Amino acid sequence: MSFFSILKMPLKNHDSGSALVVCLLVMAIFTSLGLGWLTSSQIFLQVEGSRKLNRLTLLAAENGLKVSLELINEHLQQSCSGQEIDEDAFQRLRDRLLSDETLLAGSDLDKIIEAKESYDDFSQMTWQVSTSIENAGLEDFEQYLRSTCRLIIDATGRVQGFTGQRSEEVVALLTFYTGHLPLDRLSAAIEEEGISEESKEKIKLVSSKEVVIGSDLPLTLSKGTIPDDALPLISRGLRLFKPDGLPNWLLRQALGLPSGPDPVPDGVYLIKDDLGPGGIFVQGSLDELLLGIQAEWQIIQFKQEEKIWQVKFSPATRETIFISPGGLENFNWLLIPLVMINGRVDNLACGQPGFDGLLSPAAEEDTISILAGCQLAIVSSSKINITTNLKAQGLEWKEGIPYLRQKDSPLIIWSTGKDFQTEELVDGGINIFSRENGPLIITGNLIAGGEGLRVNHPGKGEVQIAGGLVATRLEAGKNELTVFTGLRDQSGHENPEAFHVLSNKALVYLSEFKIVEWRSKK
Repeated sequence: MSFFSILKMPLKNHDSGSALVVCLLVMAIFTSLGLGWLTSSQIFLQVEGSRKLNRLTLLAAENGLKVSLELINEHLQQSCSGQEIDEDAFQRLRDRLLSDETLLAGSDLDKIIEAKESYDDFSQMTWQVSTSIENAGLEDFEQYLRSTCRLIIDATGRVQGFTGQRSEEVVALLTFYTGHLPLDRLSAAIEEEGISEESKEKIKLVSSKEVVIGSDLPLTLSKGTIPDDALPLISRGLRLFKPDGLPNWLLRQALGLPSGPDPVPDGVYLIKDDLGPGGIFVQGSLDELLLGIQAEWQIIQFKQEEKIWQVKFSPATRETIFISPGGLENFNWLLIPLVMINGRVDNLACGQPGFDGLLSPAAEEDTISILAGCQLAIVSSSKINITTNLKAQGLEWKEGIPYLRQKDSPLIIWSTGKDFQTEELVDGGINIFSRENGPLIITGNLIAGGEGLRVNHPGKGEVQIAGGLVATRLEAGKNELTVFTGLRDQSGHENPEAFHVLSNKALVYLSEFKIVEWRSKK
């Protein structure tokens, strides 16, 4: 066979060779794709691993801050939650604060939070924390001081076996009261042995502010911390300068009655003399005390047997109207909104104005009884019965939490359990009860001396106090008692015109522990 004959023969392996080439090309493509996917997966895993490590180090730093905040709060609740100090200790602490030291100076918070590196066996996370304290302000009110400091906590988080780290920082403001402090600045406090375990389970503290750290249980005060002597407060309403007592001749002089040793007749007296307007003094028990508003007027109505008195005043126009069985009087000045009752109050309630201008008790849920911007204090020597809501104008509810527009709580109710004149112990305390089945809401601060606070709402009704509660004893019965704290703006200055009931004993009290900033550090 010739060479040319061989060239003309058909190629039998041509198809199989093409298939081989195609297979090789496909294999090359899939190999390239596989290598690409493998490379991408490795890059993705590295990126995700880096992100996870970053998240873990950030979580470690956050854990360090959270643990530190819990430890510091626990320490402060044990050492600065209404603890009693003697007068010498208060004076030493006062000197320190006035010399620009902070109340936490020398407390060595780094030891409290264990500043050495902390380790979590489960997650392999570690963190290291340090603290610093700065003075942020001091106000001196002679009998007590209000100090604010800035607490800065730095935390660095790591994961064992890796070199990366993240740092977080928290800035918190701490407000302290030291000395014979205003009891209305306490959120909720009961004197020792004054609350049963059953009642302790019925009371609940809810803060109206976010990022506020504190306790969910009432403070425990030593016995005798709540005063029973109202003379320091009522002397202000009577326009008397630091009297040692309140004998008949002095009280008659303050009320504008003829001088003499005779007792003051029962009735309601508006204090007015050459020194200016005073408050309202009531001699004898009241059958009814109603609070109501009409336009820009705050109304207070008194009923004693068959007699009725009414006081109307407007903080906006600084006018006062006094209506008594003897007639009507107009004044172009604003009275001191302090009601002093040397007796008991059988029915303290919300009032609704009628066509004749008189108030009648109103149990409707939406009735407002306290004017916005009005600071009203009611102090009674004996028992006070609260039978309806006492709501303030401007009180708003958001998701079940009350918020008050004004900086100070508008109402203080104090039962001393001690006669203003004779100084004899009487049946004092505050009773809360209502014939209505809905929640009973009180906007203000209750200071229950004598027999303390007793709640007797029908069924298992809830009583809500938007302000504060301080009592010698608490009997909640079957009722749920909720105290909403933090309505007052702690960042503002003390109101010099506010009415304060000062503690008998010197105390150290952490009023607010608020986180103001939480940030990452590079």
